[in-house]
Amino acid sequence: MRDEFHAGIQALRQDLAATAATCDAMLEAAVHALVTAGAPGADEVIARDNEVDAAYRAAQERILGLLALQAPVAGDLRILSAMLHVNIHVERLGDYATHVAKMTPVIGDLADHPALAASMVEMGAAACHVSRAALRSFSDADVALAHRLPTLDDRVDASNREIFRRLVELAAADERHLEWATHLIVVARSIERYADHAVDIGEQTLFAVTGETVELSSNDPQITA
Repeated sequence: MRDEFHAGIQALRQDLAATAATCDAMLEAAVHALVTAGAPGADEVIARDNEVDAAYRAAQERILGLLALQAPVAGDLRILSAMLHVNIHVERLGDYATHVAKMTPVIGDLADHPALAASMVEMGAAACHVSRAALRSFSDADVALAHRLPTLDDRVDASNREIFRRLVELAAADERHLEWATHLIVVARSIERYADHAVDIGEQTLFAVTGETVELSSNDPQITA
């Protein structure tokens, strides 16, 4: 019975990681569509959100089933509780990737702003890097990696600030850019929130392994590069 229980936990870890990988692919595709005005690519991302939502529901049912049928105790109970939260965060990754894709028709073409487009691509890649590290920390019960997530997230935050600065300058120089710049600020914020949810997954790694509730922060003195 216990072997079956732990096999179920391992399968859930793998499935959560696979769904998060789908979300990363969605975000990368959404950002590519955004900077190239690629409506078909954006539509594909939006359609894939249904896949993420279905995976979320299936994982939730399996986690609750293990809780109800296997009567887990101590560390196993913490893992399942953490999985419930990780599952929610992964679903939110899909939502933010979808939101970026939905903004593609509103933004239009960034061909006249190559530096801005490059920053968006860099920010999206950095957010996916945080996400992959977060899921690896959870899958491997890697506490040290979980503590490094805020440092990885600093790169996303820095990109967000730089994009915001550039957009404010563009809007100030020509008020016709104001609405367009506002939409792009919202897009950058969605990418930033994507990475924030990944950091939250790291918090669940710490809870599952140590039983402690820790709010990870890039200002935490424990964090090292």
